[in-house]
Amino acid sequence: MTEMMNNVTPQRLSSDLVERYRSQGFVHIPRALSSDEVREYLADARELLDLHEKASWDEEGNGNVMDWVAFPEVKSAVMRTLALHPGITRIAEELAGQPLRLFKSELLRKRTIGATRTPLHIDNPAFPIAGADVTLTAWVALVDVPAERGCMTFIPGSHVWPEGSGASSAEPFDARPELRWWPQVTIPLRAGDCTFHHSRTVHMAGTNETNTARISLATVYMDAAATYHPTPEETYQDEVVGIEPGRPLDTPCYPRVGVTG
Repeated sequence: MTEMMNNVTPQRLSSDLVERYRSQGFVHIPRALSSDEVREYLADARELLDLHEKASWDEEGNGNVMDWVAFPEVKSAVMRTLALHPGITRIAEELAGQPLRLFKSELLRKRTIGATRTPLHIDNPAFPIAGADVTLTAWVALVDVPAERGCMTFIPGSHVWPEGSGASSAEPFDARPELRWWPQVTIPLRAGDCTFHHSRTVHMAGTNETNTARISLATVYMDAAATYHPTPEETYQDEVVGIEPGRPLDTPCYPRVGVTG
């Protein structure tokens, strides 16, 4: 699931890696950021986590899954640079095979005390987007994330949901019990590494058993022609302001990314 490369560009993504992403629903890109970039982004991330209000995901009886600063790309020019990083966004467009827009980013922290695992889930239900077939997330590690720090685990091929199987379900095992017996792939990351995963890929993360907080930026990219499509029956969907249902998400809040030519 990994391709070793430096200074990644779309021209240097192998056709095998692109096909692997499309068939497996995720891929690992080592060294997506330079060491200098990691230092700059991590310093800014820590400042944002210290200063800004954070949302929190808590599991009743189990503790905190993680907390995060929402829309850090709006709060910090440095985080916006990372969310729109030309190397990362170009890879995203190469994997998706079409032009993309930024939908949102989240500055994530998995704590060292009182934390619990991130349960198996899919991201798709939270995104009020019509035409979400290419929606994907770039998950950039800003610190080393070995297995014991809560790295990501994916179920290969789980992004292909059979028709009528409840692709909008946030509880993938309820919708598809057979997934309990599918293989799972865990991907430790070095600081500056990145994973990309499809919005319907079933994934999780372990607990943080170290004395260092796990800090990462997760940025969601969507089809450049995507439209706003809220789904009232979903228990949680990301907020979209100033756009009527059925209209394209083509405002400055959702800029085009990557290359256009």
